[in-house]
Amino acid sequence: MHSIEKTLRFPQKKETLLVLLCACLSLCFFHCGVTQPVRVLNEGVTKASASLGGPLIPLGKATIPVPYLTAGVQHGYSSLLTLTGNVHLLTALLGDVGVDAGAAQRFVHEDGWVPELTAKAQLYFFYDVRRGNNPRLFPFLSLNASYLLGESTLLYFGADNLFQFAQPAYFLPPFVGIQFPLSRRFEMQVESKWMAANANTEHGVMEGHNSINGRGNIGTFLGFHYLLTSP
Repeated sequence: MHSIEKTLRFPQKKETLLVLLCACLSLCFFHCGVTQPVRVLNEGVTKASASLGGPLIPLGKATIPVPYLTAGVQHGYSSLLTLTGNVHLLTALLGDVGVDAGAAQRFVHEDGWVPELTAKAQLYFFYDVRRGNNPRLFPFLSLNASYLLGESTLLYFGADNLFQFAQPAYFLPPFVGIQFPLSRRFEMQVESKWMAANANTEHGVMEGHNSINGRGNIGTFLGFHYLLTSP
């Protein structure tokens, strides 16, 4: 992480594309989207999903969130297990193929004050198409606790755990969010994540913008889910 951060330093007046590129490279070491699924889907249910957002970065005199975009699907393989897959669209525009795949399982049903617990194992893969080298694989684990509010709104919180093989490192982004329906088929998520909460980000592209005591960077994400099929 620290060696990557050093390579991401750049003058304040560089082009917007360079800012986004640096942010994308840095984001490869964090969880790059909203938590999905918050709870496992019913067996046979399939949803199209998208995530937009990221950490705050400096752009001239302003501070903006990175428009990091992913799109994919979620499928209820069984009543306990949901499979997910995504492509990372912004990195693709910049010549870096990015995909992820994972499986989420429910371990505890919500019961009174006891929240529903959902765990997910996932792999991220990135490959530099322009240079034809530098494949990167990142294993990822997530655990979230959720409460049902009303009939279909979910309030949730938890933490991601991401591991880096090259120059071994571990990153911990805790998060909190809410998922709510907009229509019978359409759902939205709003999530805030303290990205790399255990990493020093006083220097480099993050450079303490929206960090807490020089650690990590607060990111904001929007998630969108559309019901494609149901039993």
